[in-house]
Amino acid sequence: MKLSAPIALVLLAKFQNCCAKTAPRDLQEDAIIFQNYDDGFAKGDQGDKVGTPCFTDGRWVSFVENSGSAEPDYMNIATTKWHSGGYRMACMDRGSHTNWQCWAACQPTPYPNFLEWGYLIFEAKVSGVFDSICQPSIGLTKKYPQYQSNVITLNGAYVDGGSLSDTEWKTVVIPTSDFTTEQWTDVKGVKDIHFRNCGTGYSVNPTYQVRSLKLTDIPPDIQVAPVTLSPTKFPTPAPTTPLPTRMPTSVPSFVPTDDYWPVWETSVDDHTRENPDKTCFVNQDRLNIVSASDADAEYFTIQTDKWAGGGILFGCQLKDSNYNCIESCFGWDGLKPDWSEKGYLTFLAKIEGDFTETCQPTISLTGGGWPRSSSNKIQLGDIYVDQGYLVSYEWRRVMIPVDDLKTSDWNLNSLYAMHFNSCGEEHDGGQPKYKISAVAVTNTAIDLISSPPSSSPSEYVSDNPLLATHRFYHTNWYPLVKADREPSGNMWYVAENNSWPANAFSHPLSRSATVHIPQGQTVVYSGADSIIYDKIVVEGSLTIQPISSDVSLTAGTILVEEGGELNILTDESSPFTVAVHIDGALDHSIDPEEQMIGIVSLGGNLNIVGNDVGNAMLRLAQTVTSGSQTVELHAESANLQIGNEIILPDTQTGLPVGHWDFPNNVNYVDQTESCVISNIDASLATSVITCESPLQYDHTAGSHAGHVTRSITVKTSPNSDDRGHILHTGVGKFHINNTRIEQFGRTTTDMIDSTVMSPNPDLKFGQDGLTQQMVVSHFGTNQIARYALHAHHSMVEGIFDGNAILYSPRDGCVAHDSRVHITKNVIVGADGTGIFLEDGTG
Repeated sequence: MKLSAPIALVLLAKFQNCCAKTAPRDLQEDAIIFQNYDDGFAKGDQGDKVGTPCFTDGRWVSFVENSGSAEPDYMNIATTKWHSGGYRMACMDRGSHTNWQCWAACQPTPYPNFLEWGYLIFEAKVSGVFDSICQPSIGLTKKYPQYQSNVITLNGAYVDGGSLSDTEWKTVVIPTSDFTTEQWTDVKGVKDIHFRNCGTGYSVNPTYQVRSLKLTDIPPDIQVAPVTLSPTKFPTPAPTTPLPTRMPTSVPSFVPTDDYWPVWETSVDDHTRENPDKTCFVNQDRLNIVSASDADAEYFTIQTDKWAGGGILFGCQLKDSNYNCIESCFGWDGLKPDWSEKGYLTFLAKIEGDFTETCQPTISLTGGGWPRSSSNKIQLGDIYVDQGYLVSYEWRRVMIPVDDLKTSDWNLNSLYAMHFNSCGEEHDGGQPKYKISAVAVTNTAIDLISSPPSSSPSEYVSDNPLLATHRFYHTNWYPLVKADREPSGNMWYVAENNSWPANAFSHPLSRSATVHIPQGQTVVYSGADSIIYDKIVVEGSLTIQPISSDVSLTAGTILVEEGGELNILTDESSPFTVAVHIDGALDHSIDPEEQMIGIVSLGGNLNIVGNDVGNAMLRLAQTVTSGSQTVELHAESANLQIGNEIILPDTQTGLPVGHWDFPNNVNYVDQTESCVISNIDASLATSVITCESPLQYDHTAGSHAGHVTRSITVKTSPNSDDRGHILHTGVGKFHINNTRIEQFGRTTTDMIDSTVMSPNPDLKFGQDGLTQQMVVSHFGTNQIARYALHAHHSMVEGIFDGNAILYSPRDGCVAHDSRVHITKNVIVGADGTGIFLEDGTG
C-alpha cells in the first residue's frame, strides 16, 4: 500500500529548542539554491548557463519545468535501493585553466558554508512505503575530506504539520546547526545535498519532489503536529544529534543496591517469552541476525551493512486492544527498563571488519520515551575492553560504566534498544561484524586485562611489512611501490633541489631504474634521454614540457600518487613536441590484476594538454579512387601541415554490419588507411593534399577523414612486452586534451576473465586494514578495466577533448562511474566501442 510519510509527534518546546540560534550575528541575505528550472544547471563565470546539470546522480534526479503554469519548478528525486539523489553545490567545470580556477558552478560561490545562515528551507512532497526504519531524510556531504553531516529525518518539528505528504506541498525548516557532527563542526565546503534512500532492504524507496530550496536567516512559521497517545502510523526517531565519545569514568556516581541483571544469555532470549516468532533483535530480518554456539559460549551475530546496524529490543513489543502488554522482551515484564541507577553494561565480544580511523565498532542505546533520545556512542576499545581492543579469534570482555552512556538530556530511563552500529555509507571496506555473548547489566565491576590503549580494535602489527603486496585506494587494490620493494639490481633515484636526478641519466640497464619525485619537489623535464625507466613515481610535481627542442621520455609505468601532479604540456607558439613511450612488462607475481604499465593516477592531478588542432574531422570534397595520391578536402583543413597524418575511413557499402558476429562472419577487409601529408595546395576553395604513398582503396566524397597528429603523443613502444593504459581514480584532476594516444589498452573484446584475489587472513599489516598480502585464487586471461583512456570511479570532473585515440583492442575511452566531458575526439581502430559510458556521465 502506498503511504505518505508517517506522522511524527513532537512537542512545540522541542521545536523551539532545536531551532534556537547559538549566537547573535548580522542577518544574511537569502541564498537561493533551487528556485526555477535554470537553477538546475551550472552557470559560467559570466552567469551564462553552460548546460551541465547540478545533479548528484543524473540517473535518479530530474528538473521539472512548469512553463506557463503558476506552480514553481521542482526537482524530482526517485531514489533506489542502491542510490540516493539530490543537488550538487560544487564547481562543475574547471575547463583547461592551468590555475584550476572554477569557471562553471551550480552556485555563485561553490561549496558554501551553511552556518553562515540559520536555516535550510524548502517545500517537499514524498511518496513511498515507510516504516519505523525507512523514513524520508536529508543529509549533506563535504567537498574534501568527504565528511557526511548528521542525517535529518523529515518529520516532526522540521515539517509543517509534522509529516510530509505525497499529495500536498509541505514546508520544511531545518536549522543548519542540526547538520553538524563531531567531525564536521563548521559545515563548510558543502558539496552535495542528498535526499536519501532507505537501502537494499526495501523494494520501494522514497521519491521526493522538492522546490524553493534556499538558505535563510528568517524561517517561515510552520505548524507543529499536536501530541497524541496513539499515532496512526509508526513513529520515527526524532532528529538526531551527533553521538559524542567520552573518556570512561572510573566508577558509577551512585551507591549500588543490586548486583546482576542478564539481558541476553541464550537463544531463548532471541524472542519474546510469549511468542517465539516475535523477535527481540533490531533489524533481525534485514541483517539476518541469528544465534549460535561454539565450545565457549552461546552468542548472536550481527553483520551490519552500510545503512543499518542491529541490536537488542527492550520492553513491550505488542499490546492488546486494552493497551495491556502481551509480548515482551527484556526485562520480560512489559516495561521499558530503567538503567539510570545501574552500574555497568558488560558482555563478551568478537569483531571482524575493515577498520580505519573513522570506522570503529561502537555501541549505543536509544529510549527515553517519545521522541526517542540517543545515548553517547561508546567505541569498543581502550580501557572498555580486555587488552584494549577486540579481535576475531577469541572472546574478550567488555565493561562500560553506565554513566558513560548517559547524556545531559537523557539518564537512560525507558530503554527502547541497544545498538551495535555500522560505519555508514562513506566506509568503502567491510562493515563491522559483531559476535556478542552474555549481555548483562551489573553493579559489580569486573577486572579487565589491561594493556596500552589503542585507537583501533584491529590487532597490532605482528607480521613483517615486506610480506605485504598491495595497498587499498578508493575502490581497488594496487601494488605497493616503495624503494625497499625494488627487485634486485633495480635502482631508486630521488629528485632533489627541484631537479631530475642527474645520476639517473647514466643508468646502464633498461627497465631497472625508478625515478621518485617526492612531496615538496617541483621538477621540469625537458630532455630526450634514451633510458627506459622502470617507473616514475610522482608524489610532488613533474612537468614534461619542451623548452628548446623536442622532448621524449620512456618508462614502463608513470604513477601519480594522491597529492602529486603530472603535467605534460606543449606551447601553442612553439613547434616542439612531446613523446611519452610506455615500454615495460607486466609482473603477475606482484601485480596480478595488471594495474601497472601505463600512466596511472591514484588520486593525483593528471593534466596532459597539447596544442589545439582546430577541426580534426575533415570532409572529402571529391571521391578518392584507389591508386590516387591526392585527397581534396573542404577548406576547414587549414590547420594541416606537411608531415601531419590523416586517417581515411572505410566507406564500403552493402556489408552485413548488423550481423552479431560482424566482421568475423564475412571475408571482411578493413579499408581504413593512413595518409602522411607531403604537400598542401590551399590555393582553391578546397585544399588538395598529397600523400607520401598512393592510396589502396576508394573513399567516398562527403565522408570524413580524421586529423590524428598532435603535439603530444603517448604511445606503447613497439618493443614493449605489454600495452599501456591510462587510468585515473579518486580525487585530483583528470584532463587529457589534444593528445595522440596510440596502441593503448589491454582489455580485449574476448570474454572478460579477470584475476580474482583476496587478502591473506593470516597476516596483519597495521590497524587500518588498507595494506594486505593478496592471495590469487584465479589468474584471468582478459582483465577488465585496462582501457586506452579510463576514468575509473573518478571523483572529479574529467575532460577528454580533442584527442586522437588510435588502435585499442576494446574501447577507446571509458567513463566508469565518473563525470567526464568527452568532446571532439577522433577514435580510430577501437575493436569494441569508441566511447563507453559505464555508470558514467559523458
